[in-house]
Amino acid sequence: MTVEIVPFQSGFAGQAAALLAEAHTPSGAGASAGGWDVADVGVARRLVTRWQGSGPAVAAVRDGVVVGFMAATLPTLPGDQSARVRLHQHACAGPDRRMTYRRLYAALSGRLARVGAFQHSLAVSAHDQDTLACFFELGFGVDQIRGFRPVPRPGTPAREARGIRLRTARADDLPQMLDLSVELTRFHARPPMLRPALDDLRAIRNGFLAAFDDDRQVLLVAEEQGRLLGLMQAHPDGSYLGAARIGLAVVAASSRSAGVGTALLSGVGAWAAGRGFDLYGAEWSSANLVSDAFWRGRGMVPALFKLSRLIDSRVAWADAGFDHRHLLPESFETGGPPGAQPLAPED
Repeated sequence: MTVEIVPFQSGFAGQAAALLAEAHTPSGAGASAGGWDVADVGVARRLVTRWQGSGPAVAAVRDGVVVGFMAATLPTLPGDQSARVRLHQHACAGPDRRMTYRRLYAALSGRLARVGAFQHSLAVSAHDQDTLACFFELGFGVDQIRGFRPVPRPGTPAREARGIRLRTARADDLPQMLDLSVELTRFHARPPMLRPALDDLRAIRNGFLAAFDDDRQVLLVAEEQGRLLGLMQAHPDGSYLGAARIGLAVVAASSRSAGVGTALLSGVGAWAAGRGFDLYGAEWSSANLVSDAFWRGRGMVPALFKLSRLIDSRVAWADAGFDHRHLLPESFETGGPPGAQPLAPED
C-alpha cells in the first residue's frame, strides 16, 4: 500500500516513540559506549509527547501503521527565521526510507515557509549514513558537529602547559571571562564561519554566575601571571548517556598553539573521570577550521551532525502562478513568425 503523508495525530505518539527508540538503539562493537537516551522507548515517548501539538508535524502512514514522522520547533524570538528539527522529532523505517523522508520534509517545509521560517536545521546521528545522504540530497549541509571521546582513567593527572596554571574560576575572574567570550564570538564572525557577532553580555554574565553556584558542572580557567588565557566549561550531557559535555571553550588568540586548550581539555577530562562519566565531548562549527582541527585532533569522534538549509525568503512573495503571457510579444502568442522553428530543450 502507498505511503500517505498526513498531519501528526495524538494517536500516533506510541508508534512514533517506538520508531524513534528503534532508530537509535546501539548496535555493534560500540553498543556499550554511551548512546542517545531516545533509545529507551519510555524516554522517547515522553519527548514525543512534549513536542506534540507545539508546532507543525507530519506522519507517514502505510496501511494504518506509522512508518515515519517529522516535527519542527518554530522560532520564538522576533525576527528569528530558524526552525529546528531535533533528534527526537524525526524517525523513519521501512524499505524506502529515502523517499519517505523526502515526502515528509516536502510537507513540513511548506508549512515552515508559510510562517516565515526560512532557515531549517536538523539533527541526525552521525552513524545514520542513509538519513544523512537523504538530507544532503535535499540541500542540507553540515553546520555543527558533536563528538565524544573516552574519559581518562580515574586519577590521571591533568596535563600541564609550561607557565600556565589551571584552576576553578572565581567571581573576580568575571571581567576577563567576558572579554574571552566576546573575543570568541567575534572570531566566529570571520571567514569561513561568518556568523554575526551578536554579543548578549548580560546573558553570558548570568550564565557564568549560575555556573559558579552549580556543583554539577565545572568552569576551569588557564592563568599566567594573573592573566586568563582561556576557559572551558563542562556539565552532564542532557541526551547522551554517561557523558559530560563541554559548553563554552575559548583560548585567547595570542595564546593559541601553546598547549592552553590541551591543558584545559585535560582538566575537564580529569573532572569527568572523577564524576564517574564514561565519555566527554564538545560541539563545534564545521566551518571553524581551528576548532575542527583541535577537537578531532584530540580524539573527539562525531556522534551527531546538525544540518542546515537556508531557504530564499523571496519564495514568500514571488508568485509562481503569475500569468506572464500578456507581457510577451504577439508573435510569441501565435507561435512566432512564419517559418519559425520551435525551441528545442537543451540536452
